[in-house]
Amino acid sequence: AVEARQNKRKFITRVRGLESYHINPEVFASDVSKRFACSSSIEKDAAGREALKKGHVECVFQGNLADELTALLLGDERLCSHGGCKNSNYALPKGIFNIDLKKGVPKGRR
Repeated sequence: AVEARQNKRKFITRVRGLESYHINPEVFASDVSKRFACSSSIEKDAAGREALKKGHVECVFQGNLADELTALLLGDERLCSHGGCKNSNYALPKGIFNIDLKKGVPKGRR
């Protein structure tokens, strides 16, 4: 999910369910932080949002990284022009992504 913060100028991107595909969320958050020069955190409690599965966590990233994370997780660098998507070690199937743009997020920047 991508959410608008601070008067619709700042965004955060949330990623869930990485454990189902044998991806360590802490390692993934660290990798994304280095690749895209953004802040990341791990949340164990989804207060005010849909509940997390037992034993799962949610990665939260600074910025609207929906396209970049999709390209990174698919392992397809052609989907995004950002250089951080290159040499991806992830290769998830294409049909598993559900990108949810919250109120205030421009559709063209997705």
